[in-house]
Amino acid sequence: MKKHIYTLAACLMAALLAASCNSLLDINTKHALDESKIRTEEGCEGLIVGVYDLMQSPTYTARDLICLPDVMGDNLQPTPGASRYNRQYNFIPRYHMDIWGSAYELIESLNEALEILNTLPTTDKAKAIRGEALFLRAYNYFYLAAIYGRMPGHEVQNFNLCVPLITKPFFNDSDNVAESSMVARANVETVWKAISDDLNEAYECLANTKPTGSVYRVSAMTVKALQSRVYLYMGEWRDAIDAADFVIKNSGVDIYAGTYTDVFSKGRESLWQLHFTETESLASSSLHSMYGTVDNGNRDAEGYGDGKGAGDAQLSVTPDFMALIDMDQDTRAGALRKVHFNGQNLWWSTKFNSWGGQFGLDDIPLIRISEIYLNRAEAYAHLNDISKARADVNLLRNKRGLTDTDVPDSGVLEEVLLQRRIELAFEGHRFFDLKRLGKDIARPAGMPTIPYDDYRVVASIGTSELDVNTLLVNNPGY
Repeated sequence: MKKHIYTLAACLMAALLAASCNSLLDINTKHALDESKIRTEEGCEGLIVGVYDLMQSPTYTARDLICLPDVMGDNLQPTPGASRYNRQYNFIPRYHMDIWGSAYELIESLNEALEILNTLPTTDKAKAIRGEALFLRAYNYFYLAAIYGRMPGHEVQNFNLCVPLITKPFFNDSDNVAESSMVARANVETVWKAISDDLNEAYECLANTKPTGSVYRVSAMTVKALQSRVYLYMGEWRDAIDAADFVIKNSGVDIYAGTYTDVFSKGRESLWQLHFTETESLASSSLHSMYGTVDNGNRDAEGYGDGKGAGDAQLSVTPDFMALIDMDQDTRAGALRKVHFNGQNLWWSTKFNSWGGQFGLDDIPLIRISEIYLNRAEAYAHLNDISKARADVNLLRNKRGLTDTDVPDSGVLEEVLLQRRIELAFEGHRFFDLKRLGKDIARPAGMPTIPYDDYRVVASIGTSELDVNTLLVNNPGY
């Protein structure tokens, strides 16, 4: 009987067990189940829920993919004595964001769900599950493409390979996937088109489904929100505006003008967020632990905390970033905490501050409405529709306690990018925002800027992957 290869952490059905793999094509059948166990809508939904659960890994969406883009930019720096992220901060070759294995594990489960759904009746529920699967596949390929390849329109020396584009599951009757299943890297244009195509189909599947009202599961609105980001990365400015328009007009979510930390503690702006229950707290592996310690409330006469409490405090905010903040007027200053720690005066981010009631328990907003306004503002600026770009960026500024910008029209794009840097800081955008525009990678504290064409801007493919899949070639320089 044909068996299936699984990469699940959890499913709706208790009968669906977990399997793991060490690399994309080095997949062993750890728990093979016969087809009858999963060839139902419930079984496919179980595969989808398993993907959501696996995204909670601290080495993937729940931590490293959030903090490393700011470490590799100019917003975060290792705290004195930190043991993590020093190599990425210093751009040591082969140390980058490493999501290859995690992302392809999820893609395998999603491909399997999509393949099974093709054999089932097309009910409203089946369409909704298909839409979720397509969105999640696009989301994972989006990050694979952004990390392991150059950006659309910004290839270097005509090298345009991206990542293997795998859209079918590996079904296998034996212990290992055969060499015939090896897949070469597709080019940049092909992968980004596939991401866009998946999102278009995902929206068609979800557009007429009844919204759940939950930001924990993907909806049609989530799809449009991610489309606005993807089109921005692709330089498709008009499409980015159209997608952002849809979300702004139909989501019912506005830029929040109240206490800034409520955006994170209460999900005031979330269009999609990674949800954690009390039993799923990441504790010392959490973003809170990376960004600081539990606040014991102690302050000295200058307002500095003592930095004591649970948490590893691996990362602190750079002086370069702090110089951008109007500490008197900008409400975003309310998500920053100053401390004496390891003999230095530092600033920590409190966006992820164990709002769930116990150390390390935070939902993580993956897409929120402020980003969508910034996506639209930037796209308007690129199209030289300055009045509309200015209106969007002023709306954000006003919500954050600032007056309208007085920059000349020629400076509006840079103002949008500045507000994007401040607003989305510590949420996993900075490195990608520089890279997608073909900009050099700015570094803090007088460190040398990393030119965009430096080979270290693109991650290397691991040795184990190259050994297993002989069709892969590494990025230049590695």
